[in-house]
Amino acid sequence: MFPGQYASEGGTMPLVKGLADRVQKYVAKTPPDITGARYAASKPLAVRRHAAGAGAIAEAIELARNILESKGVPAGQQGVYYAFVEKVRKAAFSHTGTTLGNYIAGLKALFAQKGCDPAILDILSKLIVGE
Repeated sequence: MFPGQYASEGGTMPLVKGLADRVQKYVAKTPPDITGARYAASKPLAVRRHAAGAGAIAEAIELARNILESKGVPAGQQGVYYAFVEKVRKAAFSHTGTTLGNYIAGLKALFAQKGCDPAILDILSKLIVGE
């Protein structure tokens, strides 16, 4: 079995989910016969809202991928940077100003301890929050 391959199906699994993968998973996890008629009526709206929310995360990952490749970060080490980007994006959804800055500074310190390059973390955080 190769990395990223399902053991049971013999197929390959994408290492990083894109927007289409996220929306397909969301749709598959909410069948109307289980979630009920009320949800079935509002599912088109829910899927659009999920796509809008997941789109920001998927876009951040794709932009980070381009930066990491241009900085020469090997593919096997990019996952930690993607985790950083997702945590920064999540924080940016609910925090602003000094609180967000302090939170990101803490994340940078944490991910630097995990072996990430602080200069690349700065670039990625500026990409997400624009500071």
